[in-house]
Amino acid sequence: METGQQQQPFLAGCLVMLCAGMALAKFCGWQAGSWGMAALLAAAGASGILIWRSSRWSWLALLLAAFLLGWVRFDAARTLPENDIVHLAGQEVKVTGTLREEPRVTEDLTGQRKVRYALDVSKARLAGDEQIRSGGLYVYARVAEGEVPAAQVGDRLTAVGKIKAPHGYRNPGQLDTRGLLRAQGITASLAAGKRGVTIEPQAGYAFARWITGVREHYRAAMSAVMPREDAAAIFALLFGGYEGIRPELLEDFTTAGIVHILSVSGSHISLLAAVMAWLGTLFRLPRQATAVLVIGVIIIYSILAGCVPPVIRSAIMGGLAFLALSLEREKAAGRILVLTGLVMLVVSPLLLFHISFQLSFLATAGLLYLAPAIRGWLLQRGWPEFLAGSFAITIAAQAAALPILAWYFNQLSLAALLANLLVVPILEWMIVAALLAGLVAFFLPLAGKLVFAGDSLLLGAVAELTRGIAHLPASQVWVPSLGAFWSGLYYSGLVFCLLPLELRQRWQAALLRQKQLLAVLLAAVCLLAGWRYMQPAEMTVHFIDVGQGDACLVITPGHHAFMIDTGGTRDGAFDVGARVDIPYLWHYGVRKLDYIFLTHAHEDHAAGAGAIVRKLPVGKVVTASEGAAAYRRSLQLPAVPPVTLAEAEEGASFCIDGVKLEVIFAPKQLDAKGRAGNEASNVYRVSYGKASFLFTGDLVTENETKLLAQGKKVRSTVLKVGHHGSDTSTSEAFLQAVAPKWGVFCVGADNSFGHPRPEVVKRLETAGVTIYRTDKDGAVVFHTDGEKMRVEAYGAGEFAE
Repeated sequence: METGQQQQPFLAGCLVMLCAGMALAKFCGWQAGSWGMAALLAAAGASGILIWRSSRWSWLALLLAAFLLGWVRFDAARTLPENDIVHLAGQEVKVTGTLREEPRVTEDLTGQRKVRYALDVSKARLAGDEQIRSGGLYVYARVAEGEVPAAQVGDRLTAVGKIKAPHGYRNPGQLDTRGLLRAQGITASLAAGKRGVTIEPQAGYAFARWITGVREHYRAAMSAVMPREDAAAIFALLFGGYEGIRPELLEDFTTAGIVHILSVSGSHISLLAAVMAWLGTLFRLPRQATAVLVIGVIIIYSILAGCVPPVIRSAIMGGLAFLALSLEREKAAGRILVLTGLVMLVVSPLLLFHISFQLSFLATAGLLYLAPAIRGWLLQRGWPEFLAGSFAITIAAQAAALPILAWYFNQLSLAALLANLLVVPILEWMIVAALLAGLVAFFLPLAGKLVFAGDSLLLGAVAELTRGIAHLPASQVWVPSLGAFWSGLYYSGLVFCLLPLELRQRWQAALLRQKQLLAVLLAAVCLLAGWRYMQPAEMTVHFIDVGQGDACLVITPGHHAFMIDTGGTRDGAFDVGARVDIPYLWHYGVRKLDYIFLTHAHEDHAAGAGAIVRKLPVGKVVTASEGAAAYRRSLQLPAVPPVTLAEAEEGASFCIDGVKLEVIFAPKQLDAKGRAGNEASNVYRVSYGKASFLFTGDLVTENETKLLAQGKKVRSTVLKVGHHGSDTSTSEAFLQAVAPKWGVFCVGADNSFGHPRPEVVKRLETAGVTIYRTDKDGAVVFHTDGEKMRVEAYGAGEFAE
């Protein structure tokens, strides 16, 4: 490749190599250190020399330099300074800092209202010693109904509480909460509890406070003329965020494939740009004046939306896409898009694994590269201009981001085509009208209120229309998760389809001439397929990270599936079933369950089952002895549940595809009021060939002794350690009887119970048991053909601290 030629493929290659270096640093955990920096300087020096000599190999040296740059930059970005607040995790601290954004009030599933403050930490007092500290901190405090936090951007906030490092649910396909927060500069959190927070007003920050004031003006003007839920939805249409929106509306928007409209995205920017361009045409403004108008409005809107990184990314990418398509300069815009991606990732490497950046970049690339090709193809076949444009934009955005959507959501919205045609145009007019109404309300409050009231009425019609589209048959289809290999193959196919016809034909002809190569490739594919077919059928047992709770998925060799416990939260503030279990099942292609076996009715074992039985077909739920009423409460099921509840009988067994589940212990211990605690836990044993797994729920030592006295077969290859590693379970005698090779603690990070207890961990280590913990290892998956066993522990990419 001669220097200066093929600029766009070369820039794209640099971007790919930069991302490869970052991926290596994240997933392999390789630290760059001084060796990495030395290699980067050497590659950069070699590139300079080769370019000076006009060598044809200079591009290769530059690609190597891009790879090393990605490795070095990501390694530097994930390593926090020594004075970062997260290094005090687990300690009671008095923290002082400056508010970086306006407080956000949220309401959980139980109706509890909380306020979240985002703080730039300046100092921390620990045991009377005041230290200079840095880092971003989320401070959470309770807030009463109707109470509005009296705090502004720039105010000084002081809070007392225990510092916690962020921990999400670390499962395949789950969003990496820790990484997302780190990309936003948030490294820790603190719950202020009853002590609350102290706010000290500070002078200055006029511009940031003016922005907040404008947003509050919009919120107040809308709240004055429409219901709170409508105001929250329209505010989200304007500035993003899901706070206060009716869950039903949010779910319908998600199913219809238009939930992106509730977040500030490239579509918002393109919409405003289109309106300004139309005004420029209407008033016959010169092209340069129209471009200035478009850019100016995008800048103003980005400021009003908070100037947060996702908004800035959307402004750059959405504005770029619109200008390129309107000026018919897709190729130039493509180079600018790649350069923008390179600059963003070099400045902030953690963005590469931020879903907002991934979807924004890929959707914009789809609009620039795929949409014109799809539109032209549709027009050639007689489609009307309007339909061809709408379908091309929708299909291009989803096709470009398909591997990301498949990995995280496993859902593809077919209803999006219809929703983008019927619903999105109405929403776009609502956004424009609401933005204008807020401006008008500054001078003519009554006129602004009338427009906002009209928007509220339109929102009701939009909600009904969206609900109808979302409930159409096959409105969403399941798509399998694509790994790195299949994603690479998919994007290679897209790139090949976008090549000029002459170049594609040349490549095809050259490939067909290589008959020997084709024969070798075909033989390799046949050998690989034969090898996979000859492999023994495997059972997989998944210990899912559901925080402080138990949840296990068993997939049989014939791809039948059942669960043993489902996790859940005791306070009901977070729906583990809907937010963790179901995405996990979809990720592994499980769309129905033959059984759910529950060890007992405590929420941290059973509450997740409620969402599962409402969302997926479940054959039967097998329970312990607490009674159907206890499970209906725990699962939040109606009086007539949508699934059969059957109490487990001791000695019963179930066999699916050669996988055997035995109920080896089912105590019936209730108190005088018919209630049961941990002592009611059933014990299940799953076996396949010589491999076996023992699930004890929260079985207490007393019942362990009873179980052993009955002479039941408890010896197993893998033990799910009882009661999350509490010292009330897993006695020495019981552990000796089970004699496991592996032990799994299902436990939440930094839980308030102190699980697992050090003495229990020591007991397993002394017995030679290999230990896995969901709080440290994430989801733990065992694969067995009945003879051999292999284990995978999923990690979400730990950061150096």
